[in-house]
Amino acid sequence: MFADELAKIRESETEAEEILKNAKLEARQALADSRAEAAKLVEEAKAKGKEAYDAFLAEGQAESDRQYDAFLAETRENCRAVMDAALKKQDVAISYIAERIVGASVDR
Repeated sequence: MFADELAKIRESETEAEEILKNAKLEARQALADSRAEAAKLVEEAKAKGKEAYDAFLAEGQAESDRQYDAFLAETRENCRAVMDAALKKQDVAISYIAERIVGASVDR
């Protein structure tokens, strides 16, 4: 009987060692799987972040282009208005200058 009990104890110890060994292997595998999944999630997050960055950058560039074009159009219109005003006063300015030149040469 004692030999049977001793055999059962040894068998239980061997079984416990095997269970412990398997648990360690499973833990290592679970850790490796978790690390791989974490790396995958990080890469996916980076890709999504880059997509969002690119989308915001494109949106910002489009808005910047729109504002630049509007500013250019407004500036052209202002320049055109100044030129039109100058052309309207051109004859008066020419007469004034001519009068000053002629008047200055006559007075000498």
